[in-house]
Parts: sequence; structure tokens; C-alpha cells
Amino acid sequence: MTMSRYKQPKPLESLALSRLGDWIAVQAELLMAPISTQAQRDTTIAQISLSRHIDSIRNYIDYNVPWMVHDLLVTEVIRALSTLLENTKKAHFRGSMGKFVSEMNVIVRMVETLFTRNLTYVSIDIIPKMMRSVFYSKLQMLSGLVYLNLGSLSGGWKTADMEGSIIEALKELHNLKYLTINYDCTDNILQCIIQNCKKIEKLDVSSSKCVTNESINILAKLLTLKAIQLYRTSVTYEGFARLLVKSKNLEDIGRCDDIGKVLEYIDLTTSSARPLKLKTYVSRYAPANHLQLAVDMCPAIRSMTVFHNAVHGDLMMLIGLKDLCELKLLSCDFYGDQVKQILQVKGCNIIHLHLEHVDQIDLNALMYISQMCPLLEHLTLYNCTLIQHTSLYTKKLELLPFRNLKKFTCVATCNDDQLSFVLTNCLNVEYIHLGTAVNITDEFVFKLLDKNPLIHLKEFRIMHSDFLTIVSIERIIQSCMSLRILVELESWTSLTESDREYVRNYIKVSNFNIDMAPIRRYEVLNN
Repeated sequence: MTMSRYKQPKPLESLALSRLGDWIAVQAELLMAPISTQAQRDTTIAQISLSRHIDSIRNYIDYNVPWMVHDLLVTEVIRALSTLLENTKKAHFRGSMGKFVSEMNVIVRMVETLFTRNLTYVSIDIIPKMMRSVFYSKLQMLSGLVYLNLGSLSGGWKTADMEGSIIEALKELHNLKYLTINYDCTDNILQCIIQNCKKIEKLDVSSSKCVTNESINILAKLLTLKAIQLYRTSVTYEGFARLLVKSKNLEDIGRCDDIGKVLEYIDLTTSSARPLKLKTYVSRYAPANHLQLAVDMCPAIRSMTVFHNAVHGDLMMLIGLKDLCELKLLSCDFYGDQVKQILQVKGCNIIHLHLEHVDQIDLNALMYISQMCPLLEHLTLYNCTLIQHTSLYTKKLELLPFRNLKKFTCVATCNDDQLSFVLTNCLNVEYIHLGTAVNITDEFVFKLLDKNPLIHLKEFRIMHSDFLTIVSIERIIQSCMSLRILVELESWTSLTESDREYVRNYIKVSNFNIDMAPIRRYEVLNN
């Protein structure tokens, strides 16, 4: 079902959750004065009283809120309590410090009303800093968690201090499937995970220096483990080798620049372990013999990221991967390193193509990609310098170019013809990101939209422009019927603040469902 380009009334479910979030903030506000007064006489009694109120509200929520919308409620409650926190800070700018601390404590602790078995998703990174300590100290209450991102914790400075509380929490989290503990993971924590979190599929312990080769014997006991991130830990290539051999279901070990050495070690010591189930290969160093080992020992690889070294490597090895559908190549030449020949053989399977610091890309190369990769959905040109073609591709294009492309990212130097070839043909594109090196004009935008009105485009990001004016914005809004996000207009130097204000008012008055909000991180729209 296609969404309307106009803002619609919020569903009753969203309105109910929003009002419930506001109601919980109101309960916190009502409790601030009496709890603060009690705290002046006896802090222990005040905390007991606050805990009693929190338990009562939690039970009320647990009984009345359907379990499947509890995660959505969390977002609304944190929004409402964050607003209350900011208002309280402003109101007590010159007030009593003791009263201020007591009131802030009430607001922060009110987030505990959400701590039920129905909460399945927690990412510490998106929780306001003042509320994080409550989550850290009460994680054991969230027995229904499926996804937990603990972030960087102490950053590796107080690993021993964090270990005990993390272990106590993990003992109760039997439903976890996805867990991130950066910097502060230890063998004791891993031991707790294998004993209590038997459903773990993805584990990220990046930058945890306490994770060593000795940890591999513990990790190998996680029978459901499919993906692990060990980048910047103390695990060496021998450790990675043992993990791959022992963990029969492991499909992804994240970035491992020594993956070639890992495969060599396995080939020499445990040749009976092949074939491995590895589906993702990420390395900054890939000579020809290592690529050949990857093809021979990991035939199930679907995603390949390779930093190419022309002296030692031969990318043609990649044609031996029958399931390859995501290809990311760094530092190579499109023609000189036979990227064209690889796409001739494998292009029919390629869905994601990322070319970074790849030279010799010209208009012909883009035409070859369009013909050899008919199912391509994501195309990224990053830090490439597209060159003028010496002789134009003269054959009639047998296939309509880029008809399946959903996402196009161009952070590269290119000319209008090259950019136009992609953008005029990707009729179904939903996401376009143009970097600062791409400087298009109003004339280009008008010609583009005359040929391809981009009716499916949801997100448009032009990171910088010295030439685009308000007429381009108006034309984009009129033409792109599915547009939801239009950002980075602050870096269009030809626009004045009054121009931007006019556009914002135009969108508001027209009731278009378009977000122009600056200073915000946007997630890539899921296709």
C-alpha cells in the first residue's frame, strides 16, 4: 500500500501510546514535591515510597498495555520524561540544590515503570545519558530482552568494575539473540552468556582487550552463534581459526584483516574442516592465494569486501563464488583490475555494489554495470574520480538500465552526463545521496525530473550545492510524490534563511509529509 504524500492523522494506537507517555511524565511531576519533602526528613523512606509508586504504575502498564506495543511505549515515555528533565533543569536554575537533585531522581527513576518482561529492545546509545544508569542497574528485570546494545560502557577504563553488574543482569536474560558489549567484555561475562543466553545469534565484543585466544573455547560453546565481531580484541589469527573450526554455524566474523592467514592456518592444520559456512568476508589485505583459499574453503560467501593490492592480488578469483551477491571493492581499477570481467560473470547475481577509491570509472563503465548487473538494488560510488570516456559505448543497450536500483550513493567527482545516466534511468529509486563533490544546477534538476520524475523517491540528500536555488526545491517537492525526507539544505549556499523558512512553511501549509529537520542523523530507509 502506497503511503499518501500528505500528512495523515496519527493512528489511534500512536495517539494512545503518546498520551500514556505524557501521563507517566505527569505522574513523575506529581511525585516530585512530596518525595522531595520526604527526602529532606529521611532519604530512605523517600526512596521506599518512590519505589512503591513505581511498582504500582509498572503493574498498571503491564496489565493494560498489549505486549506487542511495549517497545513503542518506551520511546514515548523516554520522550516525555526527557522533556520533563529539561523543563526541570530550567525551572531550578537558581533553586535549592537538594530539592533539585531529589526531583531529578524522581524523573530518572520513573523510567523503571517500563521494566517489564514485555520490553524486547534496548540500545543504550539512544537513551539519554541521565537515564542510562537506571538501565544498567536494573537490566535483570528485563527478562524478555531479545536485542541489547550496552554500548561502550566504561570504554575499557573500568572493566573490572562493570563486570559484576553485567553478569548479574545476563543471568536473567534468557531470550537474548543480539548482544553488543564493546570495550568491557571479559571471559567471565562470556561464560555467563553460554550458561544463560543460549539463544544468542549475534555477538559484538569489539575493542574488548580482555577477549583473547583463551576466550575462543568459551565462544565455541555458543551453538546458535551465527555472527561475531572481534575487531580490535586480543584474538589472533590462530584464535579466529579455532573459532571457525569449532563453531559449526558461524557465518560472519566481522572485519578480520588476517582472514587469509586464518584460512591458511585451517588449511594446514585442519583441512577436514572445509567447507566452512562463512558467508561474509571483510579484509583490508587480500593477495591472490588468500582469495583462492576463500573461494575454495568458503563457497557459501555472499558478501565480499576486499581492499585490493595490484601487486599481490587477482580479483578474478571472485568468479568462483557462486552465491556472491554483495561486492565491495576498495582501491582498484575498473578496467585494469578486471572488475568489468568479474561483473560479466557474476553481475547477474549482484544486488549490492560498492566501489570505493576505484579508478578508471567512466560513462562506459556505468553502462557496463547497468547491463551486467540487472538486479542491482544498491550502488555506491565513494571517493572515486569518474573520468571522461575516450570512446563511447556504441552498442544499443539490451537491458533497460538500473530499473531495480533502490539506493544510489555518489560521494565522488563526476560530470553531468555520468550522473544523468544513472539518475534518469533508475525509475524505482527510493534513496539518493549526493556528496559534496557533486555540484548540480537547477537546469540539471529540471532536465532530470522531466525524464524521470522520481515518483518512488523517499529520501533525497544533497550534501552541498553552490548553484541550486529554491526553484529546484519546489520542483523536487512537486515531482517526487513519495518524498519523506529532504535534508542538508543548510549547506546549499545559494539559499537564504528566508528561502528555507519559505519552504518549511510551504510544506506545512500544503500538509506534505516531508521532513526537513536539520542536525539529525537519518537512518537509511529500509526497502
